[in-house]
Amino acid sequence: MTRLRHRPALDLRVEIRGELPREDAEYARTRSLALIADLGPDVRAARMRLTRPRDRSVTRPAVAQASVELEEAGRVRVELAAVTAREAVDLALGTLAGRAVRLRERGDIGLASAFESSYRPQYAPRPPAERRIVRRKSVRPARRTPEQAVREMLALDYRFHLFSDALTGQDSLVHRRPGSGGFRLVRAHSTAGPGGPGPSPVEGPHPAPRLDPAEAARQLWLTGWPFVFHTDPGDGRGRVLYRRYDGHYGLITPVAGAH
Repeated sequence: MTRLRHRPALDLRVEIRGELPREDAEYARTRSLALIADLGPDVRAARMRLTRPRDRSVTRPAVAQASVELEEAGRVRVELAAVTAREAVDLALGTLAGRAVRLRERGDIGLASAFESSYRPQYAPRPPAERRIVRRKSVRPARRTPEQAVREMLALDYRFHLFSDALTGQDSLVHRRPGSGGFRLVRAHSTAGPGGPGPSPVEGPHPAPRLDPAEAARQLWLTGWPFVFHTDPGDGRGRVLYRRYDGHYGLITPVAGAH
């Protein structure tokens, strides 16, 4: 892994993983600096991570994950894939620039990003028997309304977003509804009550199924979904088992006592 830093006060970081030459990191750094100059002085931090796995089973193996932290508007992020690393860099930074401007000028990036991009990273094929939970991440879910969680999910370019529901205090999740451009709310337990006053673009709430890790993995395999939000039979807290692009699984667990 190669890690390059430039202008520490700005906190620009470029990282490459996998089979990529150092020249690609230099290209990403140069293009990131150009984006920062275009966006102006309110950029406080920028990140670029380039990944090219050894697996050649996908048609767009180069993945660029880029983000900027804006002084007032907050963080915006995008993750896209292309055939070459430099194509992925240009695609990600161009998309990021448009979203950063909308976030700064309007307070959100709009609903256009809710539609799945044809440049999303692809899942590497891996037989179910070989899949393992290779990453476990503990998080402290922020307290949000479903609408706030959706705006944050879109700004960060996530397929789903785990949060603590402001109305009920429950572990909850919003996600994009494939193909529709809409959003769905799932709470750990209760389905009672709307997400908030007035009309909402979020469908639900729906209850999360009660599953152990093996059952959640089986549901991922049977449905082909990118993730399963479920409650743990032991402590009743929400969990997210999700597919990683390398074909394995990741598990997100809320920190004990965080609501």
